[in-house]
Order: sequence, then structure tokens, then C-alpha cells
Amino acid sequence: MDMIATTNTRPLYANYPFIIAVVALAASLAMAFGIFRLQTFVANAGDPYQYGEYARALVDHGFTKLTRRGASLYVEAIAVVYRLGGSNFTVVLLQCLLHLGTCLLAFSLGKRLYNARTGLLAGLICALHPMLLRYVADLHMETLVTFLCVLMVWLSVRFHEHPTVVNGILLGAVGMIGTLTKGVILPLVAVFGIISLVFAIKRRSVKEVVAVGAIFVTMALLLAPWTYRNYQVTGGKFVLLTPGFSDSFLRGYIFTRMEFATLQKPPFTDAENESNAWFEQIARDAGTTWEADEVVDEENNKRVVKHMIATQPLDTARKISVGLFTFWYEMTSLPNSLVPAALAIIGWLLAFIGWRRSHSEGRPAWLLWVPIVVMNVFVATLIPLGRYSVPILPLLTIMAAFGVDTLLSRRGTVTSRPRSSEALA
Repeated sequence: MDMIATTNTRPLYANYPFIIAVVALAASLAMAFGIFRLQTFVANAGDPYQYGEYARALVDHGFTKLTRRGASLYVEAIAVVYRLGGSNFTVVLLQCLLHLGTCLLAFSLGKRLYNARTGLLAGLICALHPMLLRYVADLHMETLVTFLCVLMVWLSVRFHEHPTVVNGILLGAVGMIGTLTKGVILPLVAVFGIISLVFAIKRRSVKEVVAVGAIFVTMALLLAPWTYRNYQVTGGKFVLLTPGFSDSFLRGYIFTRMEFATLQKPPFTDAENESNAWFEQIARDAGTTWEADEVVDEENNKRVVKHMIATQPLDTARKISVGLFTFWYEMTSLPNSLVPAALAIIGWLLAFIGWRRSHSEGRPAWLLWVPIVVMNVFVATLIPLGRYSVPILPLLTIMAAFGVDTLLSRRGTVTSRPRSSEALA
């Protein structure tokens, strides 16, 4: 009887994905169609950056002008929804499903890299994380970027364990789709590819080198028509992704000043207004009009960026150093910033505990912390605001969940499970 019961008993962790999916979907729907409209803690305009307007213009007139927001795949996705008869309600509903997908990916990563309990904790924390839920409810690209970022890391783990050409193609495709949605994904894929290439060369594996090459070839093939479209729309100017890098770099000098980094002044009003005044002056000095053509603005701002780096290296170093921290908390006001700041501190403390155990047990924790560090450093060189940390919060959450698992194991509350050898769920 004991043998029969054991054979027919379904493992407890087999129910974890269902539990996470129910909690994630319920939380996101409640936020999107209830809580968000009633709360006054953050702005609830619905489309604060006019992504819907860009998408509607794309449907009505096609792609006629290159702007950093209008050229994002997020706008293209909304335009597809509009073409199929959907509305902003449909977009938000899809974002609820993307949030669900992110939580399931967090579970799968936690289970694969650590154990089922870590996966469960990671999935549930992501499902209820206020920073992740906040961007589900309106037209912000963070929910889509977060899903693509975590999916890219999921595929990175798969590639790390099975470096094949097929896995390289899948990783390259998702990496470039994420990059075309928001350019900050590009360094994550590039750094992972470089590390994987080093491993392949050390192992003297030609097959692995070819598999790594498949990542970059796939990305290049997907990027080529995008860049050609930019070339056509701008009348023969080469714009690899979208304009806006220099704009973000210069804004970072202002947003990381002490009065804004310490939230003595509201960044999204005072710092934003000061930045806009600076860009208007740069355009006037160049004999152009700011925001008349973002490609021209990018060329003007690029000259100022070079000048700032050459003449004010200490201020540039200050900007980047302070940005490493503001990346985790700087929001619209002090009250709004306290929540992500507190969650980031708790997350990092628990993640450190998890990292120490990972290191002692020889687990490849670098697959999680490398993307976190790369995005933190990359965005710190630009305009490091709190919402830009959202795409890698699930990765930090997985490490933090393993930290919780470690603490529970030490207390003897529950015996942690050994690393699963099962395939990704």
C-alpha cells in the first residue's frame, strides 16, 4: 500500500505554478480594474507618455517619424491591438497576462537554479510586488520589458546548460525583441554572450562557439530591417535603434544631484523642467528647435555629452556613482520613493544571504546577478530612475527567495530540497 500511495501521489510542488498563476492574475486584475483607479498615491492618467497616441498615429498614417517612444516595439504591439479592434482595456488585460507570465518564469528559474520552495516564494513575491503591479494598470512599457527581460534570462539559463544553435537562436530573438522594446536589454544579452564565448573557448568547443555566434547573428538579422526603416524615415540618417541616448545621459546630471537624489525636491517636476530648459538652450545654440526632430536633437545633445565628459569628468563620475543607488528608488516624490527603497534594501539583504549559499554550493548564481549588475551600471550612466529597476526586480526576488529559503533551513523549520534536475517548467 505504501508503494502504491507513493507512486500515485502527485508531488506537492506540481501545484505551485497553479497557485502562483491564480494569485498573480487576481492581484493584477484587482490592481488594473479596481485599486489603481481609486488610489491617489501615484498618477493614474492611464497613458502618461502618449503610447496610445503614438500607436493610433501608426495605425492611421504608418511610421512617418522617428522618436524614441514612438519607435518602440511596445507602440507597435499596441498598434496591433488597435488594428484587431482592441482598446486600451485590451492592452491592460494583456499586461495582466504578461505579469502572470513573469511570475511563472520567476518560479521556473527559482526551481531550476535552487529548489521548488524558492521558486514558489519568488513567484508569489513577484505576484504581489507593488512595483511590478503598479505598471500593469496603465500604458507603461515596464510590464512588457520585465516579461521579456525575465524570459531572456530564462533562455540564458537554458543556453548555459545546453549551448546549442537552436537555443542560441531563441535567446538572440528574444534578446533583440526586448532591445527593440527598450534598448537597456541589449547590454544584458551582449554580456551574457561574451561570458558564454569565454566559457566555450576555454572548453575548446567549436559547437559552443557556433551556438554563441547564433545569438549575435540572430540579433543582427532582426535589427537590420529595423535600422533600415530608420534610415528610410530619417532621409538617409543612420540610427541603430532609436534616438535618445544622449538625452538620457544629460538628464542624469540633473536627476542625480543631491536635492533630487535625496528627494528634497520632486524629480519629475523640478528636475524635469530644468532638463527641458537645458535642452531648449542646446537646440537654440545649435540653431534648431527642440523636439522638432528628435534625430537632430540627438546630434546636438551628443556634442554636449562629449563636452561634459571631457571637461567635467568628476561630475560625470558623481552622476554615475549616485545613479547606482537612485536606480533603485528615485520616483516622483519622497513618499513614492520610500516603498521601492525599502523593498530594494530588504531584497538585497536577503539576496546576499542567498548568494553566499549559492557560492558555497557551487550554483551558477551569476546567471541572475550579472544581468542585475549590468543593468544597474548601464542605467546609472544614463538617467537612473526607480522605475527602470523594475525589469530586473524578479531576478533580485529569486535570489532573495533563496535567502529566505536559507534562513528557514537554518532554523530547521523546513528541510530545503536539493537542486532539481528536471527541465524548465
